[in-house]
This record gives sequence, C-alpha cells and structure tokens, in this order.
Amino acid sequence: MSYKKRTGKKLFNAKATTIDGVKMKSRLESSMYKLLKDSGLEFYYEKETFVIVDSFRFENDSFERKANNKGEMINRGNKKIQPIKYTPDFTVDKNDVKYIIETKGFRTETFNMRYKLFKKFISDEELNYKLYSPHTQKECQEVMRLILEDINKN
Repeated sequence: MSYKKRTGKKLFNAKATTIDGVKMKSRLESSMYKLLKDSGLEFYYEKETFVIVDSFRFENDSFERKANNKGEMINRGNKKIQPIKYTPDFTVDKNDVKYIIETKGFRTETFNMRYKLFKKFISDEELNYKLYSPHTQKECQEVMRLILEDINKN
C-alpha cells in the first residue's frame, strides 16, 4: 500500500511480509511480531475487531456522489449506515490487562479518526486496556520493554 501527496511524491511504501505463515501488511508489523514472539508472551495478530460506532438507519435525504466521487449526485440517504470497526494489529492479554499494539509508520487522517473513536470506546466502556503505537523499529523495542516491565511489576 502506498500513499501519495497530490504532487505525486511518495510518502511511504509498506511492504507486505509473511512470518510463520502469518501475512502482515508491513515490515514494521513483522518487527513487532518478532519481538513479541521472542518475548514468550502469548499474543494475537489482528484477532479481535471492535465495533466502535454501531450501525444505524439514516432516515434523511443525503444528496452526494458515490464514495469514489464518481457518478451523479443522487439521494443516497434513507438507508442503513454500516458500523465503524477497529482491528488492532496485536493484542496481548496478561494479568487482567489487555495490551494493544498498533504499528503505524504513517498515520492517515482516517486512521487518526478511527483511533480517537477507539480511545473513546475504551473510556466509555471503562476497559482495562493499555495502548501502544510505535512508528519505528526502535519504538517497537521500547514498547516491548514497557509491556514486559508492566507485566513483571504486577
């Protein structure tokens, strides 16, 4: 997956990788995977999906084009709106705490909004989750250190 500015400059190029038969979307994810595996902790990759905004029925008119901005402006209201979901990269459940790790080299506006909604979901539900969002391999190592330190103090 690559993202480009309007000027045509590449911002980044995520390279898919496979380790132990698990297909990951980026090398950063594979770095975190290796660190988790080496730690001996039980962890999961993209196992759990959270519905952070439920689906609903939009009863009003809404004149717009398709999501890809093609076609005519027509009434696309009066229909069911799909839920907004969030699937973290990695989860670790240990000592009644859920550690959630989201590896992101480049954060899009869409991801930022979804992540904020996920934080609100955690707050509203009063869940005992700890979130980590490394952007580099060095930060992945720091996340691993922080999680192990937290687990060992409990």
